[in-house]
Amino acid sequence: IGLASVQELTGTKGNQPIDGVVLLGAGMLIFGGIATAATHRYRLISLLMLSVVGLFVALTFARFSAPDLALTQLSVEVVTMILLMLALFFLPQKTPTESSPMRNVRDILLAGALGLVVASLNYAVMTRETLSISNFFVENSKPGGGGYNVVNVILVDFRGFDTLGEITVLAIAGLAIFKLLNRLRLFMPHSDGEGRAWSPDRYPAILTSISMTLLPLALLVSAFIFLRGHNQPGGGFIAGLITAVALILLYMARGVEWAQERLNFPFQPVAVVGVAIATLTGLGSWLLGYPFLTSSFGYFSLPLIGTFELATALLFDLGVYLAVVGATLMILANLGKVTTPHRPVTDPKTSDTHDTPNEKESH
Repeated sequence: IGLASVQELTGTKGNQPIDGVVLLGAGMLIFGGIATAATHRYRLISLLMLSVVGLFVALTFARFSAPDLALTQLSVEVVTMILLMLALFFLPQKTPTESSPMRNVRDILLAGALGLVVASLNYAVMTRETLSISNFFVENSKPGGGGYNVVNVILVDFRGFDTLGEITVLAIAGLAIFKLLNRLRLFMPHSDGEGRAWSPDRYPAILTSISMTLLPLALLVSAFIFLRGHNQPGGGFIAGLITAVALILLYMARGVEWAQERLNFPFQPVAVVGVAIATLTGLGSWLLGYPFLTSSFGYFSLPLIGTFELATALLFDLGVYLAVVGATLMILANLGKVTTPHRPVTDPKTSDTHDTPNEKESH
């Protein structure tokens, strides 16, 4: 309706110079999206094409000077790919044909028309002068929140209540998925969809050998990203995803049994404690007569270290970090352990005699 009332599509700001790098990225995004839809029946190939879209979205953020968003997108992309790969293991390799050629043509025309309308609306908005509150955050990030990283200050200070709600939802989702998968066990097939037997090497030798070396390095990077987040690109959310991926690497490289023997603690309390820390940080401001989640910061000096800043937002960010680590590992680790080792080969006659009908079908 709003687009129909526009007399001229191009606004007063006009067009910016064409950037060849941006055009290349847009072309790859379009290619990845079309390839994902075109190969949707071949799930693994479609997943690879989807990862191309995620990668170029991250590169687009980096191109437009949004390193925080780029780091977040890359971290989320890795976790999402691991999650989808785990889910694909239990699904058929191909999706059955669901639509007729006529329905495909109809869907293409509808999608193209809707895409054209949305693109035109975006173009009309971006070529016009609009009121924005971004200047408020830029001007008050340091004096009001104590940090130069505007994105992080918005997340843990100006809009901390939104972030608290998001990590609460994430923790609840992780607990729900854990409850659903806790006692679920699926038997691993003896062969793939084309009848080929699985490799006798259960875990990749190279990944197994380097996993223990990568773990402390990844945790060190995670700590660095977490501590610098208030003034440089980073923060608790990105650091939490890096830690989760580093720990999931152990499950992938050495197996669930090996990893659980060494990571002998449940992940559910980690997510709950994270939400509790973030909530208590907000409640602490009430004791001093300030609104919920009002942050405070100050500068201190120590010999050999110099002047440094301490902010209550760091505690809130710690809660975000723990909630992300706990929820992510609850989902990925429990999804990865729903399979059991291969069943032992038994005599068919013995199996037919003692197996129930449901057990025969599971073979």
